[in-house]
Amino acid sequence: MFRTVLFHTLFLSFAFVSCAQNSKSEQKPTESSSKVEVVGSVKTNVNSTELKQLLKNEQGITIIDVRTPGEIAQGKIAGAIELNISDPAFQQKINELDKSKHYVVYCKVGGRSAKAQQIMIGEGFEKVTNLSGGYDGWKASGN
Repeated sequence: MFRTVLFHTLFLSFAFVSCAQNSKSEQKPTESSSKVEVVGSVKTNVNSTELKQLLKNEQGITIIDVRTPGEIAQGKIAGAIELNISDPAFQQKINELDKSKHYVVYCKVGGRSAKAQQIMIGEGFEKVTNLSGGYDGWKASGN
């Protein structure tokens, strides 16, 4: 009886640890694979090449530059609206936008725009895509 209880306890412990390790390893993409997250029909992140294609194929996308005015003075994606994420009124300004439209946000390299994306999703925006690599990646790809 004792051996049976011990066996079941060890078996369940092993199964629990194995499942926990598998779920952790599944959350981390390896170098040879990249995790592409899609919400509904909208990719949450795109690179410069994908953005160029997206702009060709989908009408009505609004591009938002969340960099500072000093950064924007160095250049920006044509047609982008400027909403500095460092501005205390950033959240108020984004809430003036139509939450049902598709927005692509970008910054210098992708960090601040990922934060802006999360803020917008938290405010109820339905389609927000981050330009991974940001403006630096956009310029480096010849745009």
